[in-house]
Amino acid sequence: TFFGLMGYFLVCGEGDLGVQLLWAVAALSMFMGWHLVGSVGGGDMPVCITVLNSYSGWALVAEGFLLQSTALTIVGSLIGFSGAILTKIMCDAMNR
Repeated sequence: TFFGLMGYFLVCGEGDLGVQLLWAVAALSMFMGWHLVGSVGGGDMPVCITVLNSYSGWALVAEGFLLQSTALTIVGSLIGFSGAILTKIMCDAMNR
């Protein structure tokens, strides 16, 4: 559903329909993010925070590719990889 809405927006993304599709994709993304962290208990919240930090790095990599900016791509990959490594270390330490 998400990729279908996104693909339709890219093909026909003009006018009011494009704005409505953009809001639909944003709402679906918000629900998916809420669903990801909704089941996390109190003790596992630091792991969830490091995962979200890693996701922000990967989003920065995508933005760097989109803007053809080498600096954004490199910085985003450093943030993404360091967040992923920290998440792995924390999961191993917490036996998760």
